[in-house]
Amino acid sequence: MRMTTSIVATSVLSSALTAFFMSGLDHSASARVMPLPQDLGPADALVLSGKSDLRVTNVDGRMSWSDQPSSRAYSIGTVHVGRILVALLQGDKFSSEKSELGSARQKKGEEFQARYKSMLEKAKGIDKDSPDFPAARAEFEDFQQEYSAWNAQSDKEFDEMYTRHYQTAYADLREAVEVVSDRRKIDLVMRFIPPSDKFTPSDEASIAQQLMARTFLRSPDSIDITEDILTEMNLQAPKKD
Repeated sequence: MRMTTSIVATSVLSSALTAFFMSGLDHSASARVMPLPQDLGPADALVLSGKSDLRVTNVDGRMSWSDQPSSRAYSIGTVHVGRILVALLQGDKFSSEKSELGSARQKKGEEFQARYKSMLEKAKGIDKDSPDFPAARAEFEDFQQEYSAWNAQSDKEFDEMYTRHYQTAYADLREAVEVVSDRRKIDLVMRFIPPSDKFTPSDEASIAQQLMARTFLRSPDSIDITEDILTEMNLQAPKKD
């Protein structure tokens, strides 16, 4: 009887020690997701047979079928970039500078127009044979050069402003995309125009450009994160018909 009791006690102790030491051999086991009754696994890899067997593994939470980073399954999202940029550029952050520069240009243009009308009035009584004609002609040529130089500089200032605005708005957009993508666990985000959007009436070249800008001919609505980006940036942008 004592021998039987001793054997049982030894067996229980052995089982407990075995469980203890085995649990210490694999610390990652506790970090694994406990499978549900309908789950298959966990498993280190899945081998799919064929002419050449395919070994599918989990690499950084993504399904992988080779040792190359490009051979992994990445989640994807789409953003209607144009719709968001339009909403951004219409905000006070950009519209105020555009308005100020436009007002200054209009004021200077009106000054040139007034000077031009004044020269026309002076030139009415001057013909080619008049001794005042060379001076009037020189004044007009100087005026043309001054106006051309100002107009070119004004165009340059507007071009620089638009470039700066678009760069800033695009950087703001990318920052919001990073935040939303991290939250929704999205790896790749592509710009797109919804296939159903109507074309803006224009010339043939512009219509072709609008057509080529449509990345997808078909895409599921579930991958479109445009509304999430608008919410993140606290923007409102009406949808196109």
